[in-house]
Amino acid sequence: MSLVLPACAARQVRPQGAIRKVVVVAGSRVDVLPTGTFRQDIIGESNPRTVLARQTEAELLTRGFEVVATRQSQAPVPLTDEVSSFVQQNKAEAAVVVILDWLDVSGASVLGRVDVVLRLGMVDPNGQVLWTDTFRSQPIVSAYQSATDWNSFLRRAVIDAVQVVP
Repeated sequence: MSLVLPACAARQVRPQGAIRKVVVVAGSRVDVLPTGTFRQDIIGESNPRTVLARQTEAELLTRGFEVVATRQSQAPVPLTDEVSSFVQQNKAEAAVVVILDWLDVSGASVLGRVDVVLRLGMVDPNGQVLWTDTFRSQPIVSAYQSATDWNSFLRRAVIDAVQVVP
């Protein structure tokens, strides 16, 4: 069974002429995610930037992008200069920027869902914003995940949001 599943989830191929080689820059207006599990407390997954960067990179890879580097910006919203400099340093074609604008977990334990607002964008090496979008989501996860892993909501929202990156 474990050999069959990876074969079913084949990587997508980027179209000819599309941006392929990218860096990921994560920012967050939310300083800390609610914690409660050993994994979150010990390996730093209470930091939303960590979750955003890891999950965005993983999703871009499945969509056929080549992710050459990731950065967790300390600023709530990464500056264009910071992003374009990071693109140039890593000789990438563009940066995919993901920002957590809002996270409301008040419905997590009762409804099994949260409200998430993500901003996504793509910036070229010269600092030109190529694309931007705001993604509002109310991801629903299993009752077990909602009780044990608050980050599963954010990861689910990122998975859905990255699908719209051109």
